[in-house]
Amino acid sequence: MKLTLHGTLIALVCLAMLSIACAPPSRPGADMGFELAAVADSPHEFGSVGEFEFEERRGGRLAREDLLGEPWLVAFIFTRCATICPAMTHELSRAHSALEGIDAKVVAISIDPDHDTPEVLTEYASHFDGGLSDQWLFLSGDEESTYDFIRTSFKLGVERVDEADPGLAVSHSSMICAVDSAGKIRGYYNGTTPEGTDMAVRRVRYLAGVAPTVSALPTLNAFLNGVAALLLVLGLVAIKAGNKERHALLMRLAFAVSAAFLASYLYYHFVVIPSQGGPVRFSGSGVTRVAYLTLLLTHVLGAIINLPMVLRTFWLAHKERWEDHKWWAKRTLPLWLYVSVTGVLVYLVLYVF
Repeated sequence: MKLTLHGTLIALVCLAMLSIACAPPSRPGADMGFELAAVADSPHEFGSVGEFEFEERRGGRLAREDLLGEPWLVAFIFTRCATICPAMTHELSRAHSALEGIDAKVVAISIDPDHDTPEVLTEYASHFDGGLSDQWLFLSGDEESTYDFIRTSFKLGVERVDEADPGLAVSHSSMICAVDSAGKIRGYYNGTTPEGTDMAVRRVRYLAGVAPTVSALPTLNAFLNGVAALLLVLGLVAIKAGNKERHALLMRLAFAVSAAFLASYLYYHFVVIPSQGGPVRFSGSGVTRVAYLTLLLTHVLGAIINLPMVLRTFWLAHKERWEDHKWWAKRTLPLWLYVSVTGVLVYLVLYVF
């Protein structure tokens, strides 16, 4: 098989067109239909928040009118809770960090108000990042009006459990709710999971006027992985044909493309994802979820193992230790190729299929 630079360029262009054709839609999840866990730009409403007046942990009373004009995220917790509340408050802390700098509030309302005085709530808030921020409110009122507010406005269950241990004194929902600037309820989300929190944050960001965006970097990363895979195959064909110079050039190009992918991948995960309110998560369940997680796990572990192997193989070539280089290359290239191909597959499963 004789290769030409012209043929290589044609193959790369075709791969680029395939990646672009498989790019994710501009509104991920927008076709999910009517769901309580509404996607960011969903038009659905789920009723209005009724009138209330609670005490804020810093002192002073806070009413419904005080929260109008900007969206807010609300959850119902109590400080002695021994079940879901610590996880919910941790997720509220994550939500607060993701909403920092945006005109939106995070609100925690106590469902054990006799115990959760402003002083107790302040101490509790101090254990969570952002808990003492002006953007995160901790409210409490008398038990009867609080429970009536939760049941009437949000249609969520809450019930005191007689003679239970303090940590189990109240049975309640794990939902966190998104409310818009007009006091309309715009979504219900699982308040104990990162997936639920990320969806809620994206919803509130959109309600605050921060339009949902889809970064082009996942598509770019898939493209770079695909190009690296193609270069590896071409490099293998070149060395099988005895063309060492072409093989060396193609392998250097594969290394450069993989390095560009790594830089883009790290930038996307540490800079872009936090600014978007969380990552895109796999929404499947059952066997498909197990298959996806297996694919992702082998891809990540393979990438971690493969990097030092690639560096070792290149170093041996640089030192012209050809027998050792050949031994390492036979083990490095298959894993490198697997990592590159599965990188494209992870993209397709997560963003396209």
